Amino acid sequence: MNNLSYTFVSVSTAKPGRLDELVQIAKAPSEKMDEKLDGVIARQVGVDRARNTVIVWVTFDKKETLYNFLETEQGKDDHGESEDMSCIESYEMYDLEPVSERLLPKV
Repeated sequence: MNNLSYTFVSVSTAKPGRLDELVQIAKAPSEKMDEKLDGVIARQVGVDRARNTVIVWVTFDKKETLYNFLETEQGKDDHGESEDMSCIESYEMYDLEPVSERLLPKV
C-alpha cells in the first residue's frame, strides 16, 4: 500500500431543502479523481441528514497529487468550478497530515 501523507476533508452544510443537490456536488470531484489519479488511496462522502451536512474525505499519497491535478484544466472542470454552488450554506476544508490510520480490514 502507498504511504499516506495527505488527507483532504471538507464539511459542507446545505441551505434548507437543498441537501440532495449538495450531495451531488460534493461527491463528484472525488469520484472523478479516483478514476484518474493513482495517488488516491481512499475516499468517502458521508451525509448527516439530521445536521443537513456532507463530509468528504480523500486520502492521497501526497498533497501535490491533489493540488497539481487541480491546477490543470481537467482538474478545474472535474472539481466543479463551473457548477452552481448556491445550495451551499457553509463550507470548511482541512488539509490534514495523517498520523494514524487503518484503511484495510482487520485480518
